[in-house]
Amino acid sequence: MNNNKTPIDFYYDLTSPYSYVAAELIEDIARAGGRTVNYLPTLLGFVFKATGNSAPMMNPTKGQYALKDFLRTARFHGLEMKFPKQFPINSTCATRTLLKVKDLNPDRIGPLTRALYKAFFVDGHEILTEEGVAAVANSIGLNGAELVKANQDEVYKEKSRQVVQQSIDAGMFGAPYFVVDGEAFWGQDRMEQLKRWVVDGPY
Repeated sequence: MNNNKTPIDFYYDLTSPYSYVAAELIEDIARAGGRTVNYLPTLLGFVFKATGNSAPMMNPTKGQYALKDFLRTARFHGLEMKFPKQFPINSTCATRTLLKVKDLNPDRIGPLTRALYKAFFVDGHEILTEEGVAAVANSIGLNGAELVKANQDEVYKEKSRQVVQQSIDAGMFGAPYFVVDGEAFWGQDRMEQLKRWVVDGPY
């Protein structure tokens, strides 16, 4: 690993189906380019409000297409996906928990991110409540009860606000969103371009 190379900033929301796919692919891309991943869980609702954007499901025609495309995209990458019965959800608790993991055990934010996505988009488990998030954290050997205290902690409420603002300042308007070497890539379908950038250099 070349420590002089900047990490890939990975902005994502835990209710974003395309970000679920991206979370499964990003580490391989980072390794191929000798990079690390800077996981930045954010809250799309606030990003949409700031940028005037909206979720695909808010538009009936786009939403009908998107629902099929979410599932097809997962299948294309060999991933399971079962669309959640409750969608979207407020992912604030899970987001704050991830930020606490990033502080206390940064090597585990990636695994917890993927475990939360799998719980929500594959296994049909809820990740809305502290109990639900704690159960997922416990399932990968973390102390869920301790970590979800972040949801009521003013420190992590503030850190969550800071990441949302960082997302907006970085130009994010939808998820997933990546920034590397000052270059932004939006969408899971741009990850091949991202890979070429980090492996072969700017183009």
